[in-house]
Amino acid sequence: MHPAAPVVPDLSVLQPLPPQTRLEGLRAEIAAARIVDCGMVHERVLRAADGQTPLPSDMPNGVVRAGLCPMPVRRQRLACSHTAARVRMIEAVGLLQDAEDPAVPALQNRIGELDARIGRIDHARGDAELAHALACRDGDAAVRDDAAAQIAETGRQFTRALADLDALRSDLLAAMDRQLAKTRAAGGISPAG
Repeated sequence: MHPAAPVVPDLSVLQPLPPQTRLEGLRAEIAAARIVDCGMVHERVLRAADGQTPLPSDMPNGVVRAGLCPMPVRRQRLACSHTAARVRMIEAVGLLQDAEDPAVPALQNRIGELDARIGRIDHARGDAELAHALACRDGDAAVRDDAAAQIAETGRQFTRALADLDALRSDLLAAMDRQLAKTRAAGGISPAG
């Protein structure tokens, strides 16, 4: 007896969501997303029981990192360095651009700059964490102290970036609300709820 062939649905009958319906969905997702100051914990180097010696690894840098948060967590966090959540913001700006919102160029620039800034902070934090771990292992107090100062500075930079991200999200949500209100006034979509 042969197993039944899998049923493949005909996806050609599906219609994409109208832009305003997609904008409403993106607005809800962006509003619900969290901005968490996690301290970029994924860059932390794991240590042995003595709290100083980095756990060895076969990786090129020779240490074990804490690792990324699970994907479901990152999907809901706008501030994670390794997230796709900010892509929703970029998509929303694209829909606003299609609606010819004058706020779009500034929003595009801010999202791009902030995304790059978070990436730079993440890399600097990773470098500082590695330098600190290796200095602890090697007993180099001067390098250890300098790396600890860099870790603290990247923490402050990340906190400032999150404040800017929160302000950006507020401005983006306001632009989305303006567009949705225009569309509702023109009879394009009904209010949610």
